[in-house]
Amino acid sequence: MNSKRSTIKHVVKRGLCTGCGTCAGACPREALTMVVDRKKGRYLPQLDEYKCTRCGLCYDVCPGPGLDFESLGGSLFGDVPEHLALGKYLGTYVGHATDKKVRHNGASGGLVTALLTFALEEGLIDGALVTRLRPDRPLEPEPFIARTKEEIVAAARSKYCPVAAGAALKPLLESAGRFAVVGLPCHIQGIRLAERRLPELSERIRYRISIACSLDYSFLGTERFLRGIGIAPEAVEMLEYRGRGWPGSMLIRARGGTDTIVPLADYYSRLRPYTLGRCTLCSDMFGELSDLSCGDAWVPELVNTDKAGSSFVVTRTPEAEELLEQAASQEAVQLSELGLEELLASQKHAVFKKRKLKARMLLNRVTGRSVPHYRQRLSEPIQGDYLDALKFYLARSALAGDSAILRALFHVARRLARKKP
Repeated sequence: MNSKRSTIKHVVKRGLCTGCGTCAGACPREALTMVVDRKKGRYLPQLDEYKCTRCGLCYDVCPGPGLDFESLGGSLFGDVPEHLALGKYLGTYVGHATDKKVRHNGASGGLVTALLTFALEEGLIDGALVTRLRPDRPLEPEPFIARTKEEIVAAARSKYCPVAAGAALKPLLESAGRFAVVGLPCHIQGIRLAERRLPELSERIRYRISIACSLDYSFLGTERFLRGIGIAPEAVEMLEYRGRGWPGSMLIRARGGTDTIVPLADYYSRLRPYTLGRCTLCSDMFGELSDLSCGDAWVPELVNTDKAGSSFVVTRTPEAEELLEQAASQEAVQLSELGLEELLASQKHAVFKKRKLKARMLLNRVTGRSVPHYRQRLSEPIQGDYLDALKFYLARSALAGDSAILRALFHVARRLARKKP
């Protein structure tokens, strides 16, 4: 036993856990379980001290304390173009599923669902690590290995709540074959770190697909939204955050069969105050360590005309390019090139991630909180970014009733107010 190796407990204690679940999925002793912290509405790893040998693997695969994007990106993708917001990339596109039903029921054109289904049917993969909402607990997500088209389709659509996708690495490691993994940037980060320590995992994964993410929200956000519209969370039989065209709507089915549909614009902004704290310190919107990144194509001409949905696509490896080309040539997806500047102009949250990050980190430091360390280029904030960060954290702290942080933030606000813009 090596008593000097750090464990995931050190990350949790410093408040840097992303809740990605990689530690639990990689632990060789099954000493970690992802559990819901009901007070905070998020996943945290729970350590069984009797099973733990302090091997340090859980700490090594954790993206919470920070990440060396420069080293990882260079070793994974080599000498390819690089952009401050996207990281390294080969191509940028916009597209959607050609199957009208898949496109209508997806979050943004059903592109990821179509690519996974195509790869499965062509024998390129034997399954995919995806996430669905649990049938028995419909407000909680369930990462699993989908092995049929029906299971892939069942996992379609966004989930605006914490997801510990990395916890499903264990069954993937124990399975024969090649797989795709789908997750948020933090999930892909953890998986890449795990692959460096577990070569057998790298042999299992053929495609790593990231869903673009500006911020994620606690379980409390959905629960309080439901109560606000008169639906008790425990009365929900089924919930879908997206689908039914684009930009989509939330479907809530209460026990007894009563359906309530809420447009995306009517509930999404009400989740914002429930942003997970660690998410506000993330620098990676596009999943810079993935083979392929996808997300809503908020391109102006599509916003006004596209009611079925489309997704932007960023590729980083020749294998990802080849998958897109094959799927397009066999008409599983419809794809066209998207200019880099057009893509970036449609993704306003990229500024939040890269330019405003230093401002958020400063506010966390002055209030006594730990921040992650990233080795990558970041833009310099402007004066207004510090004020925006203050407003953002004040709203979150007020909602959580964190009086100590509120006092510290008000102190910072007074100091900034005395400075000339």
